[in-house]
Amino acid sequence: MKKIATGILIVAVSISSLFAIDIGGKINSTTKYQGVDFGSLKWYESAGIHVWLTQQFTEELKLATDVSYEFRWDQADGTKRNILNLNVLKFTGLFKIKTASTFEVSVGRFAVSDVTGAIFNQTNDGVFLKWTLPRGAVNIYGGITRLLNSHDTVILRQDSNTVVPISHAHVLYVLGPKYIPFGATMTITPMFLNQNFAMEGWGFFDFSGNEYHRLYGTLALSGPLARNLFYTASTTFSKTTADDFSNLSKINVSYYPVQVAALNFNFVYASGNNGALAPFRGFSSQSAVLATNSMDFSTEYDSKLIFGLSGSYTIASRVYLGAEIAAVFACPDKTSYHGFQWQFNAVWNIFHDLQISAGMYQYIANAKENGKTCFLLTGTFVF
Repeated sequence: MKKIATGILIVAVSISSLFAIDIGGKINSTTKYQGVDFGSLKWYESAGIHVWLTQQFTEELKLATDVSYEFRWDQADGTKRNILNLNVLKFTGLFKIKTASTFEVSVGRFAVSDVTGAIFNQTNDGVFLKWTLPRGAVNIYGGITRLLNSHDTVILRQDSNTVVPISHAHVLYVLGPKYIPFGATMTITPMFLNQNFAMEGWGFFDFSGNEYHRLYGTLALSGPLARNLFYTASTTFSKTTADDFSNLSKINVSYYPVQVAALNFNFVYASGNNGALAPFRGFSSQSAVLATNSMDFSTEYDSKLIFGLSGSYTIASRVYLGAEIAAVFACPDKTSYHGFQWQFNAVWNIFHDLQISAGMYQYIANAKENGKTCFLLTGTFVF
């Protein structure tokens, strides 16, 4: 028996010496007090642990995994959730075709995002291909959503979303709906005057029974406007099986007066029933505003105009301070002022493996039921 154990140990040591293996993890905790206003704050607690392993086979081939367990408790509805998830299982290969071009292949479960970050932005199972050229790149992605855990990945459907109901809160792993996402992106960098251009298309094909298929086409530009002044702009048109068209347009202008500070102006338009346009609806659930959902107002990217201003400052590479204000207008059919939001957050990197952060935000709505106030404190320890 000792000889067998010794043999296994020798083999393990030999394998680890042949391949570079990195094993680590983190423990994180989040405490929130949140509610419609100061008089209705409820306690929300989340605590979790992540364990990851990265194995470098060669300079070109790498395997990454990330497994997590998280406990969540919400005083507002009394739910307790125990969530087990496989966040990453990614095999990546990067190959040089010629001196100035590369071909990348990623297979498995990993984070994926569209150009806007507001349509498809989630962990997903699939295949990613990227061909990088001296003046640009071409990306192709195809995947499935069925094996995702709906506790962590919420998908917007035609008249609802895939938030796990309270009756299933105790289930560790709730399978997602059956969708096949497919996307392709072409970028040209730089195109003219150091400007970057991107053209992207996404399709989401519904096999869960509703046949709510969606197509998105995006054009995006980004680059410098002047010294220390940069912008990104995009517009997306969407078509669904309901035979309607909708639009999402975003503009961001960033100014860096010094290396450790930034100022940002943000504009977002997500169409409602505006002329020939229908309400915009993305695929991944993405919070556009800090408000509380109600029957006539969603926090997603739909039927909204948002004008925002934000700033950040970093102190001694250890403390990050950020603040944001924004005016929100609802435009389901006609445009009207809906509310004002502000938030402040601070992050302190105490050591390279220990971080704490604190923040507060508030949405001051015209209608009291849409308001929201939140205090939060988080801590992360990496090992």
